[in-house]
Amino acid sequence: MASGLGGVHADERLLSPRSEERVQLLRSELEPRAHGGAELYTINCDVEVLHVISGEVTVRFADRSVVLGAGDALTFPGRQPHTWEVTGGSAASVAWVIVPAPWSGSA
Repeated sequence: MASGLGGVHADERLLSPRSEERVQLLRSELEPRAHGGAELYTINCDVEVLHVISGEVTVRFADRSVVLGAGDALTFPGRQPHTWEVTGGSAASVAWVIVPAPWSGSA
């Protein structure tokens, strides 16, 4: 199981304190064609929210793909296998909210 943090051609910045176990906030600057990996992955959390600030990102699940543009948000269980890719030919900026932080508890 991949951690889901990072990705190919992704510059991720942790915006919430590492000591905060209830929530994790990440800002990602994504190059064109950046992606979370070819394989679906899960994150040890209850909820993930992806907010696209600029650009276009496609989130792929086992049974569907969801295309998100600037201003769009998607909420889903982090334990649901998924991956993502920047689509549309240009860079993207996104924010991820992960609840609870994946390293909380025994993680």
